[in-house]
Amino acid sequence: MIERILSATRSQVSHRVWVISDLQQSQPTVAEACLRTAVEDFQSLELACDQIWYLGDAVEGKNLAHLREMAEMQKGVFLKLGLPLRYVMGNHDFDYARWGNDPSGRPVLPFYEMVKTVPAWKTTEAFDRFYFLDDLGGYRLVFLSDHAAQDGRWVTTHGELFGEVETYPYGADAYLALRDEIAGCGRPVITIGHYGFAGGNRPSALLGRMLPLPANVRVHFYGHAHIGDKVWAKEHVYRKISTVDHQDVPQFDIASLENLRGNAIRSAILEMYEDGSLGVFFRVHDRKVWEECYVRS
Repeated sequence: MIERILSATRSQVSHRVWVISDLQQSQPTVAEACLRTAVEDFQSLELACDQIWYLGDAVEGKNLAHLREMAEMQKGVFLKLGLPLRYVMGNHDFDYARWGNDPSGRPVLPFYEMVKTVPAWKTTEAFDRFYFLDDLGGYRLVFLSDHAAQDGRWVTTHGELFGEVETYPYGADAYLALRDEIAGCGRPVITIGHYGFAGGNRPSALLGRMLPLPANVRVHFYGHAHIGDKVWAKEHVYRKISTVDHQDVPQFDIASLENLRGNAIRSAILEMYEDGSLGVFFRVHDRKVWEECYVRS
């Protein structure tokens, strides 16, 4: 039935995005195997996309050589797809920055640094910024990233603040200013981050400073909570679709692009239709099947 929906609406698609999150492996061979499974199945669908949205946790661990190897491996794979990539950082992207004891004291972020070298790809202007903006079709896109001080004094992970918290430059007013910017942009908005808002799986307390979301926010995409991971996702272990607490704003858990913690190598396709509707289609790559879908006018 999902294939029939996709086929029936194909002529009405104005833009399409491949949304991925949480490859999150410490061993390069495992990371490459999971990613290639996903990419080969994605290519077999022959769905022309405008962008890739990568929602964080591209790598994991403290072995710097492995992190750099996995960053370069992913660069090669994604460059072959020829699609602009948009990337936000998640908690595991900071594993080496937090626990690797780099003598410089400055956070070393191999995947983030690699993304910055590709002109068609986009992430935060500097790794101490908590968001960046983009546009697709008539939508304003707001990407919400984990971030850290240039000297490593503070870092955000898991939706919380760690380190010398008193030096953190973004108080509640900064998050409210972004909310006001969203409300005043004059366009429908899609928010994209590593974490969900309240009402989602493993939500972010820091992002809670933005609530309630403005009325022009249509949907939110996030990762972090691996579907099928009973240890961390707990009672919401299989929940992909929810709403922001007290608001009619759907949010979608995309994680994960691995099947060791999660129960499948999965991602999602976002379709924007000519009439302003949106469709979200969850794909299980290691079984080559469509799993679930959501369409909103």
